This record gives sequence, C-alpha cells and structure tokens, in this order.
Amino acid sequence: MFNISKSHQKCKNLNFLKTVNKLCRHSSRVINSHLGFHEVISKALLQILPGDINELVNFHDFLLFIFVLLSRLFSDLHLAAELGKTLLERNKELEDSLQQMYINNEEQYLSKQLEMLREMNEQHAKVYEQLDVTARELEITNEKLVLESKASQQKIDRLTGTMETLQGQVDSLTTRVEELRTLEELRVHRERKERRKTVHSFPCLKELCTAPSVDLAEKRPLDEENDRLRDVVSSLRSAMTAERSKREGAERECAAVLQEFERLEQRLLGAEGCQLRVQELEAELQEMQQLRKSRMCLIGGLEEGSEGAAGEPGAPGQQGGPVRKSCSDTALNAISARDASGRRQGSYAMHANGVRKRGMSILREVDEQYHALLEKYEELLGKCRRHEESLCHAGVQTSRPVSRDPSMKEYNMAVDKRLSQNTPEYKALFKEIFSRLQKTKSDMNASKSERREKRKTNK
Repeated sequence: MFNISKSHQKCKNLNFLKTVNKLCRHSSRVINSHLGFHEVISKALLQILPGDINELVNFHDFLLFIFVLLSRLFSDLHLAAELGKTLLERNKELEDSLQQMYINNEEQYLSKQLEMLREMNEQHAKVYEQLDVTARELEITNEKLVLESKASQQKIDRLTGTMETLQGQVDSLTTRVEELRTLEELRVHRERKERRKTVHSFPCLKELCTAPSVDLAEKRPLDEENDRLRDVVSSLRSAMTAERSKREGAERECAAVLQEFERLEQRLLGAEGCQLRVQELEAELQEMQQLRKSRMCLIGGLEEGSEGAAGEPGAPGQQGGPVRKSCSDTALNAISARDASGRRQGSYAMHANGVRKRGMSILREVDEQYHALLEKYEELLGKCRRHEESLCHAGVQTSRPVSRDPSMKEYNMAVDKRLSQNTPEYKALFKEIFSRLQKTKSDMNASKSERREKRKTNK
C-alpha cells in the first residue's frame, strides 16, 4: 500500500514536470532571442530529477527556483524591449536632427554663395561705372580734338588759299618782269642801233657812247622788288610746310585718340557682356533654387502621405520624419515577423521607401545640374577676370570674347549631349536655358560685328 502511494506521488510529480516542460517550450517559442532555453531547462530537469522519488529532498524549492529564474528572464526581456524601443526612437530623432542640419548647412552655403555673387556684381557695377566715366571723358577729349583738328584744317585751308593767291601774284609779277625785260632789251637794242648810226655820222659822240649807261640804275629797283617777292614766297612756303607738319601731327593725335576710344568701347562691350552673363547666371541660380525648393516640398508631401497611410493600422514608431535605408529595412523586417496586419504595414512602408528613393534620385540629378551650373559660372567669372586683367596689362591689344573659347564650346556640347539622353521635365528646362544662353551669345557677337561695320563705314 505504501508502494502504491509512492508510485502515485511519483506520477503526480512527473505530470507536474511535464507541465513545467510545456511551459518552458511555450516560453521558448515566444522569446526568439533565447533559442536554446528549452534545451537548457530540459537538461537541468534531467540532471536534477532522480531515479527514485525518495532521493528528491525538496522539490518545492526547485520549482521556486525555476519560477524565480523565469520571472528574472521575463523582466530582463521586458527591459531589453523597452531599451530597444527607446534606442530606436532616439535613433529616429537623431536622424531627423541630422537631416535638418544637412538642410540648414545647404541653405547657409547657398546664402553665402548668393552674397558672394552679389558682392561680385557690385564690384562689376563699380568697374562699369568707372569705365563709363573714363569713356565719357575720352569722348569729351575726342570732341575737343575733333574741333581743334577742324579749326587747324580751316586755318590750313585759309593759308593754302592765301599761298595760292600769292603764288598767282608772284606768277603775274614774274610775267610782268619778263615782259619789262624784253621791252627793255628791245629798247636798249634800238638805242644801240641808233647810237651806232649817230656815232658813224657824228664822231664827237664816241665819248658819250663809252660813258656808263644810265639803264643800270633803272634796273636795280626791279631786281630788288623781285628778290623781295622771292623772299616772301620762300617764307610763305616755309610757313605752309610748318602748318602741314602741324596738321599731320594733329591727324596722328586724332587717330591715336580714335584708336583709344575704340579700345575702350570694346572693353565696355566686353564688360556689358560679362554683366549680362552674370545676370543670366544669377537668374539661373534663382530658378534652380526655386526648382529645388519645389522638388523638396513635393517629395516631403509624398513622404507625409505615405507615412500617414502606413501609420493608420498601428505602429506609432513610424510617424517620424524621413529615415534612412537601414532603419527602414530593420523596421520592415520587424513588421514582417508579425501577423498579417504587420505584413500589410510592411508593404506600405516599402511603397513609401520606393517613393523616397525616387525623390532622392531626382534631387541628386537636380544637385548635379546645379553644381554643373555653378562650375560653369565660376569658370566664366575666372575668364572674365582674366579678360579684364589682360585688357589692363595689354593696353591697345584686346582679347578674344568669352563665347569663342573652344573649351566652353566643348563643355556646352557635352552638357547638351547629356541633357538629350533623357527627356524629363527638368532636363528639358535645362536644355532650354542653355539654348537661350547660346542664343544671347550669338546675338551679342552679331551686334558687335554690326557696330564694327558701322564704324568702318563712318570712317
């Protein structure tokens, strides 16, 4: 009878151990992180459980130990879950703050770039004002020199007129002198003939013929007048040569002033082209910033809509801002491990991830286009500076315009080729911007050529 009661007690204890084993199995199914818990508990039970029920001294203490162990394990798991949840929330907050810091840094960088562009534009405006002042001064001096050249030309014309009149008078006087000489020679010849006749007829007149003639005294005033007129003609000729040399010097000065004026006008045209280019690039920069802001707002709205659709069934941890790929993947893995509602939630998060990726790819392409425009703008500014330095150092020599640079042509061709590969809306917008830039360059070159032709025709 005693043995039967012992066997009955042993069966009860074995049933209780089986229930404990089932409880351990159920707890091991719930706890995924502790996969070997069932094996450890079963081994401990097999080691502690004796072959005979008499060897079990205090089975109640053993069960109490198991209960304490399970309660500690569950409390540690609960603390670990709370800690993981707080860490996940902290990670999301840090990612949100990091994204906000990125946006703030980018806005600060863009504002600094805009301030630098404004300062450079102000400097260019000051240089253009100085060039305008110098051009006006040169125009005034050019007008003065033109007036002086006209006055000297009129004076030269008057002197040439007086010289021609004096030359005509000298010619008339020389013809008159020649006539008088011929008449005098004829008269002298007649008198000699008459004297010869009278000498032959009257010998007493021989002494009178040998006496000095009185005609020499009459010839002297005519020779003196002729010499005086010749001296006047030579002095007038020397004055005319001096006036001619002065006129040539004035013409040279006028030509030099005209060349200087043309050079300054070319510099002014180049500076106007640079100013137009700077204004166009500033307009492009503002358009790019507006396009970037609109894209950011559009993508932010899509992300908020997708996160609101995903946050309706539950999961309050997903109502934060935009997260990265690693955090979204871990959240999706955790959700997919749950029931059907969790799977549905994971599909919503995957859809939001796809939308976010597409938005980020569009932003990357817009950033690439923006940086390309910035590089082109900096290159153009460097070329404008080099152009101004070469104009300052070279003097009369002028440099080539910026639009004729082969490197810029190759760069524009490469950008057009890159833009023509795909045809989204923003790429078509960039292509239109670059085509308008090229059109303005061609119009500027055509206007320059027309001005040069007009100057040549005026000259």
